[in-house]
Amino acid sequence: MDLEPLLVAAREFRSGASAVRDFRFHASDVERLSLGVKDAHAGGPHAPLSIKQAAGVRYLLVWSDDRVSRGYLERSQVERQPMQALADALGAAYEDPDAARVLGPTTMPEVALYDAATAGMAQGDTTWLAARLAVIRERAVPGEIWTFSASFSFAHAYERIMTSAGLDASERSTSASWHVTLNGEAGTGHAARHAESGAEFDARLARLLETARELGRPATPSRGGALPVLLHPRVVEEYGLATLLWNLSGETVAHGEGRFRHDDFGCGRPFLREDLSLRVDPLQPLRSGSYRFTGEGVPASRSTFIERGCLVQPVLDLKYAHRLGRAPTGLPLASDCLFLEGPQPLPLPRALEQARGGVLVLGVLGVHTQDGASGDFSLAVPQALQIDENGFAGKVRGTISGNLFDGLQSERLTLVEFEGEHTPGWLIECRLDRS
Repeated sequence: MDLEPLLVAAREFRSGASAVRDFRFHASDVERLSLGVKDAHAGGPHAPLSIKQAAGVRYLLVWSDDRVSRGYLERSQVERQPMQALADALGAAYEDPDAARVLGPTTMPEVALYDAATAGMAQGDTTWLAARLAVIRERAVPGEIWTFSASFSFAHAYERIMTSAGLDASERSTSASWHVTLNGEAGTGHAARHAESGAEFDARLARLLETARELGRPATPSRGGALPVLLHPRVVEEYGLATLLWNLSGETVAHGEGRFRHDDFGCGRPFLREDLSLRVDPLQPLRSGSYRFTGEGVPASRSTFIERGCLVQPVLDLKYAHRLGRAPTGLPLASDCLFLEGPQPLPLPRALEQARGGVLVLGVLGVHTQDGASGDFSLAVPQALQIDENGFAGKVRGTISGNLFDGLQSERLTLVEFEGEHTPGWLIECRLDRS
């Protein structure tokens, strides 16, 4: 995409006393192949095999009166109507002095983000996709698996960021993701900047099939109450880490909406158990959450947010770093670059021994209705497996309730290793009410 018309317009635009003082343009050009599978039927009118291209620019404009405008422009607006696009942006200008910042030239780290084979898939090579879909069809044995749905996506992107202060950086990246759901309830998937190997895909699918079989038999009714509850890594990511990151967000901290106050960072008092730490490393090669620079032009960097239970720094973009008087941090764009670290995770078989009488929670509902600041939770559990002395003992449903921060401070919290998962599971004690 040609940015020159927009650059010229930004230099020449005038409307009364208003002119563009500073700008940041983050352009992206993405080519994507996608396919959906619904009830074992690939394609169809709602998710056909398709290759689409999309290009546009996210902008920040700082006007001569210090107001700012932010938004998104399609390729046609950039290349054919840049003056009109700026006039429309001026009409939506507002005051936000913390956002009125653009960065100058800087060195961006070298991070592996591009995989040639995945780029070929985004441009139409369906060999990998067809082979994996064939494996799913072969393994989805009638009588055990009555239906399955899936989605596949491969993308190839080029990004460039330019500012009025002289920053000009670019990157080329790829991404590959898939997700499969069996019998409408047991699901798994993977996302990275390259497609999984056949062996990794097969192993992940085999684990999912075993889970689907376990969910296919109801458990013998047993007691509820305070029980050992093993949260699958997906539940940890969807609820536990998401709630923790919301409380650590610079926006949440700056507005005083969460559990942590600005003065809590660096005070030396532990807010989590003292052997727990949380950090992000976006410099990991070919991971979904890896990057060279943010959409604001901040170079990727390793950042620690919690160390040995103590708050080190909030998660800060450029705007809230300025508001809180701190430096911007690395951003956790995906869970595969986020590290919750503590004692050595327990192997799953040993964790199941400790969780006898409890459940393995595979999914929850109601995450977005929870009180993130207090950590109190009450989550519907549509898929869980009862645990007894022989391992899994069938499917249960119910509701789990408790307090997230009490769990993260408890000596009973145990990290658990799940094969093929980056994030550890959590073995905690909370209330389970069966339904």
